[in-house]
Amino acid sequence: METKQKKAVVQVRIDETVKSQAVAVLNNLGMDTSTAINVFFRQVIAENGLPFQPKQAKFNTETLAAIKESDEMVKNGTGKSYTSVDDLFKDALGD
Repeated sequence: METKQKKAVVQVRIDETVKSQAVAVLNNLGMDTSTAINVFFRQVIAENGLPFQPKQAKFNTETLAAIKESDEMVKNGTGKSYTSVDDLFKDALGD
């Protein structure tokens, strides 16, 4: 005779937007949140740790320079503004 496994409840506080976005992705995969958490926990056990390597986003030097330049333009009020996306592309592409 099989014994019934005991179930445990996991409560987590999470940003509402993060939850909504994650639930949408999971639904597209045909998975509910409970199943996804079970899969995650089983992978933690199988890997004896996190099933992925947590990293900070790392920008390359070109991206960091562009961010710094745009921050300075905003701060100094030297940036251009456009009335339409078409005008922006015309200026950017030199048309």
